[in-house]
Amino acid sequence: MNIADRKMKDMPKAPREGGFSLIELMVAMGILTILMLMLTVLLDQVQKSWRFSESRITQFREARVAFDAMAKNIGQASLNTYWQALDDDNDGIYDGYFRTSELHFLTVEAGSLGSSSTQQPVGQAIFFQAPLGFSTEYRNLNNLFNGRGYFVAFGSDESFRPRFLDSAYRYRFRLMEFRPPAESNQIFADGQEELSGGGRQNFTKWFKQSAGVGQGGFEEHLNPLAENIIAVIVSPRDSLEVGSASREATYSEIAPNFAYDSNDGSKGREEYAQQIPPLVRVTMIAIDEDAAARFANGTGMPVDLTTAVAGLFTKTEDYAKDVTTVAERLNNLNVGHKIFSSLVMLRSSKWSSEPTS
Repeated sequence: MNIADRKMKDMPKAPREGGFSLIELMVAMGILTILMLMLTVLLDQVQKSWRFSESRITQFREARVAFDAMAKNIGQASLNTYWQALDDDNDGIYDGYFRTSELHFLTVEAGSLGSSSTQQPVGQAIFFQAPLGFSTEYRNLNNLFNGRGYFVAFGSDESFRPRFLDSAYRYRFRLMEFRPPAESNQIFADGQEELSGGGRQNFTKWFKQSAGVGQGGFEEHLNPLAENIIAVIVSPRDSLEVGSASREATYSEIAPNFAYDSNDGSKGREEYAQQIPPLVRVTMIAIDEDAAARFANGTGMPVDLTTAVAGLFTKTEDYAKDVTTVAERLNNLNVGHKIFSSLVMLRSSKWSSEPTS
């Protein structure tokens, strides 16, 4: 053996690199599987949450658009009040003056409007006149006065669905808009008989035009703005705060029971007559389509949904408590819902505490 071979023999051998054992591979694969399962569950939860949020936004988008349109139009309500000479004994000598107007502002129980074969009004309703410029015959007359009204009705979509649809009628609660064009506005004819005789006008028909009184039938000037609206609450108010330093005060001195009629000059309401309130609190309760379909009762009104608002919103001082109650009732029914609310300022209001005469 030469010197080179001896040196090669004496050199230490490098250690042999070993691989993973089968047990180690199985443990690693198990941990990786668990991590992948956890990640899959997490992604699934995130996706479901996103789909749920997106679904709620989509479902209530129609309600939001309808609520904004309603609030915007209510804010344009006008009365154009003026003072009229009063001669009670017809002796040619004026005994005083009284505040009057050819227009009308009204919040009333929707049930008093009557109903048709396809629509049944429920809850509260608001009717007013505003320079909205809507006409089917005249263009570019943006200040034409229109009668406008909003209320919730339960019924089918028979009168306004596309004709090419051949499916069964959908029975739902809907936010309805009373929207006759200016040329069909009955307001000036409604109280003219009394005014022409020197008396105080009495508005009884123009806002019931949608219920078959006067020109047009119930559906002719009625348009659905949004489905699955189970209640609209309208509270006229004379100020931001009445007997309280808080903007959240809900008691209304001029409409303690939500009802308000600008034509009402009866005892105790003389100072409010022929005026529109400076503020109106508007609230709308919408439910999702899943709940509406679940409680659908054929052509009948869903009892559970009507019970959710039954007995509520009769006194403005209980408004906040009633909103909480209706939310709790809907939650107990597992009904997805959204409550819209806004305090609308009526810009043309010239509120005065002076009596009408």
